[in-house]
Amino acid sequence: MGVTIKDVAKAAGTSVSTVSKVLNGHYSISQQTAERVRRVMEELNYYPSASAQSFARGSTRTVAVLADLERGAAFRNPHLFEIVSGLEQTLRGRGYRLFLRGVDAAGAYQAAEEIISRKSADGLAIHVSVLTHPLSALLTRTGFPHIVLGMPNFDSQVCWIDNNNVYSGTVAASFLLSQGYRRIAFIGGQYYDLGSAHRLQGLKEGLQARGCPLDDRYIRLGQSTRADGWAMTDRLLDEKDLPDAIVCANNYIALGCVAAVQERGMGIPEDVGVLTFDDYPFSRFTEPELTVVDIDVRDLGNRAGRHLLELIRRPTLQVQTTVTASNIIERRSTRKKTV
Repeated sequence: MGVTIKDVAKAAGTSVSTVSKVLNGHYSISQQTAERVRRVMEELNYYPSASAQSFARGSTRTVAVLADLERGAAFRNPHLFEIVSGLEQTLRGRGYRLFLRGVDAAGAYQAAEEIISRKSADGLAIHVSVLTHPLSALLTRTGFPHIVLGMPNFDSQVCWIDNNNVYSGTVAASFLLSQGYRRIAFIGGQYYDLGSAHRLQGLKEGLQARGCPLDDRYIRLGQSTRADGWAMTDRLLDEKDLPDAIVCANNYIALGCVAAVQERGMGIPEDVGVLTFDDYPFSRFTEPELTVVDIDVRDLGNRAGRHLLELIRRPTLQVQTTVTASNIIERRSTRKKTV
C-alpha cells in the first residue's frame, strides 16, 4: 500500500488538514511548517495526484510564462533565464508549477486567450517583448491574474514589474562623480528604448543634483548594438574637449565603445573611463573588465512571483512597480581621479 496523506501528517506532527493546506499553498500555514511538511513528503516519496488536486480545488496550481524563445533569444534577452529562475523558485515554494511557452509578439495574444479560456493555468507571466496592445486589452478585459516582466512602452492597465532604471542611472552618476570624473558622456538606445531612456534620465538627474549637468554634446543615441556603440563612441572622440568617462546603456553598446576607444590608441581607464549596466553577458569579457551598475534580475523574478501569487488571490489588485536594488561592481575600466 502506498504512502497516504495520513502518513505524512503523522510523520510531520501535523493534522491531515494542515498537510492538505500545504499541498494547496494556503497562506494560513507558516513557511516553517510548510517546509517541514514538504521535507517529510520528499522523505516518504509522497506525490499527490496533480489532476485530482486541481479538480478538487478548482485550480491548476500552474503559472504559464509567455516569452520569445526563438533561436538567438538568449543573446537578445540575456536576463530572461535568471528572471524565470527567480519566478520559478518563488512559485515552487508555494506549491505552484511553471511552464514556459515560446511565442512571438504576433502569437502571444492567441496563446494567452487559449490559456484564459481553457483555464489551463491560474496566472500568466508575460515578457514585455511579446506584449501588444491587443494582448494588453485582453488582460484588462478579462481581469485574469498576470504580471508583465518589464515596463510596457505604451500606456496600459496591465500589471507589471521592472528594474528602476532611473535609479540605476543616478547610481552611475554618484559613483563616477565620487571617482573624480566630470566630463561624463552617455551612449544608448533611441528614445523608444525605455530602459536606455530611463538610465539616461537618471544619469542626468544624478549629475544635475551634484552641480555637474550632463552636456548635450556628450549624449549619443543609436541602436543597442556593438556596431552603433562603436560609431557613437567614435563620434564622441572627435569632440574638441574629450569626455573623461563614457556611460554605456548596455553591454552590447559597451563592447563597441571599448573597441572604438582602443582603436584610437587610447587607454581604458588611463584616457577615458567606461561604465555600463548589468553584470552580463559581456562585462567581464572585455579587456579591461568593465565597471557596472549591477541589477539583481533573479530577485526581480522572485518579486514577480510574489506579486503574481497575490494577484491570483486578489485578481482586482493593481500592480505597477519597480525594483530599486542596484549596486556598483567596480572593475578596472574606471579609476579614482585626482581633481
